[in-house]
Amino acid sequence: MAVRFLPATLKSRLALAGTLATMYIFISTVYLGHNLNPFSATRKDDMVEIPLQEKERLALNGTATSPQAQDTTSNNAEGNSESKLPSTLLVSAVFPLEKTKYPKSKYDEWLKYYLDSITTDIYMYTTPEMAPQFEALRREGLTISIDTSYTTLFEIPPLKGKEELYLRIQKKDRERGRHSNVTDLYAVRNSKLYFVHHALEVQKTKGVVYDYAFWNDPGSFRKEEHQYRYWPSPLKVVELWDEGSRLTGTNKDDLIFVPIFDVPHSSLSMWTENMGPIDSKLSEGSFFGGSPNAIDWFARAFYVYHDRYLSLELFIGKDTSLINTLMFLFPERFITVWHNDPDAPTHLALNRTNPEDSFLGQCGSVWHYYQFWLSDAATKESMRDLWIKKATQWHLWGWWRSADKTRCQDTRVLNINNVLKKNLGAGWHAPGHGTSIPPRVIWT
Repeated sequence: MAVRFLPATLKSRLALAGTLATMYIFISTVYLGHNLNPFSATRKDDMVEIPLQEKERLALNGTATSPQAQDTTSNNAEGNSESKLPSTLLVSAVFPLEKTKYPKSKYDEWLKYYLDSITTDIYMYTTPEMAPQFEALRREGLTISIDTSYTTLFEIPPLKGKEELYLRIQKKDRERGRHSNVTDLYAVRNSKLYFVHHALEVQKTKGVVYDYAFWNDPGSFRKEEHQYRYWPSPLKVVELWDEGSRLTGTNKDDLIFVPIFDVPHSSLSMWTENMGPIDSKLSEGSFFGGSPNAIDWFARAFYVYHDRYLSLELFIGKDTSLINTLMFLFPERFITVWHNDPDAPTHLALNRTNPEDSFLGQCGSVWHYYQFWLSDAATKESMRDLWIKKATQWHLWGWWRSADKTRCQDTRVLNINNVLKKNLGAGWHAPGHGTSIPPRVIWT
């Protein structure tokens, strides 16, 4: 009785369903077009005043961003004193794995939204054969340095001569069945810190000194079009290191930023240095960095533990397991952001009760939340608009479910020491370390 109002035949019912779907698409399009503009800095009904410093930096979008171009002064975010905005270098590398070489067009697709969109200075390591391709992808007027000093990753000093040892540890890789040519993959992961350190040294010999340098996985922007340009925001970097120093009590020049994805299991509260690298979903290896001084210490510490564990034939095929180890041993040196922080004030304020609702609103990839978090205010608004538009588009499957329209929220800076204490127990403290870190880098 309840469905007598429907047409009697199957053909007419399908026609009715098609008409209703068309009306839904039309109404949704009109609504979104009226309320959202993915290319504007703000929503029409939620205008955000951009601080003066951000306006000055936004003026640089689409132009070359050399340290000299950044040598300007602006009001400090917390006062009226004059301060120079920091200069930043992004370091990446592309060395095709021997057994999984992709066509040229695939690399163009992956790197387009990085090399053509991000205006911050980039230092790229690659093979002589691939250098012209990446140089062509970089938009005219933007700074890029392409280094072809190495044709394979086992030519870089900290990995040279270690192919045989890498083969020996392969049997201890619990994910070895998922990858081919694993020794090359291990080398890709463990070369990152050398490349950041080396890039800074090369630039310094040319008279170009950066305040901060970050490793950035070259494919980290490949998923979709974005609004990131002058990234990471210099003002956000200043704010992050100021707050991080306050939280840790560590000098800003010694702090390292590494995003985290999850927290370690409580069983690791008993971990000691002699137990080997910590293979846990804690740190993200796709992005990290700090001042040249911090990078120098990070490289020295990373490779001394790399060599120690490798000599014992313990598995060191993941850079994140070594980074996790350093976080446990030297937590006072690390600051982070954690998208799924359950105690974050912005998350608690949302009062999420539906498990299907997003943790901090519509924020795109959880793994790459740090990209949004390290952006300026105007870019964040543009990305929020973009994500809301995507979330509220009509989809063939799941159109009957209401979309979460919560705009992406900012969260807080975290001190790794506090993160570990919170999850391993208030009585946890960093275990002692018996490995001596050399006072300076010596590549043998």
